[in-house]
Amino acid sequence: MPDRLPAQFARILLCATLLFPLATQAQTDSWYQVELMVFSYPAGGAAEQWEATPELAYPRATRFLATQSEDSAAIPQGGQTPPFITLPSTQQAFRSRAAAMARGGRYRILFHEAWTQPMTTQARALPIVLDHSGDGGQWPALQGTIKLYLARDLYLETNLWLNTQGEYLNSSWRMPPPPRGPASPSSGEPLQSQLEKPEHIYPFRHAVLLKQTRRMRSSQVYYLDHPMMGVLVKVTPLNDAAPQPETAGPQ
Repeated sequence: MPDRLPAQFARILLCATLLFPLATQAQTDSWYQVELMVFSYPAGGAAEQWEATPELAYPRATRFLATQSEDSAAIPQGGQTPPFITLPSTQQAFRSRAAAMARGGRYRILFHEAWTQPMTTQARALPIVLDHSGDGGQWPALQGTIKLYLARDLYLETNLWLNTQGEYLNSSWRMPPPPRGPASPSSGEPLQSQLEKPEHIYPFRHAVLLKQTRRMRSSQVYYLDHPMMGVLVKVTPLNDAAPQPETAGPQ
């Protein structure tokens, strides 16, 4: 009997060692509802000096948001929307502000979606692509990625660029075309011949980059400012995910 105790203790210790990383991962992967709005100021960059050829690139590993129609098979009947699938506009806390901004004419809404996702560590989090330029269409005004992760506090990293007609440039010079995004899972890889058609020539002259990292607290609205564009973001724990009054951002 005494000889069996060490073996039993060893098995218990082994189980605890194997389960500890799983428990740690479960604690790290807290679930949140995210709402993100990106907008531009049509006349915001006239007085600025912008880098002629900014470093624009997509990370190698990325993910996309899906609409409910694109991923309807993944949505259980009467169940909660799975992660990284956009939510109805009724669950957007910024929708009244977005409508007012669009009506006023001072801003152009480039992206506005809400979704749920697990919040993991910086190393494990994948950047989310906000454009579909890699699906064979035209370059949009907004390109790039955002990345959300948890490291004691919540963090948002932006790697976004705004394609412009270069009204602020002093000559007819235009920059080389920026990279296209990766193809989304719903479209497949576009044929290179399609991307070389005349209608797929880069229709802009220049791009300005918004590359920032912002520390955040949950359930608060944060505003990332830039002379030509802005970002509103709110990250809410799922047990408190009902839309709340807006407390920050442009008027």
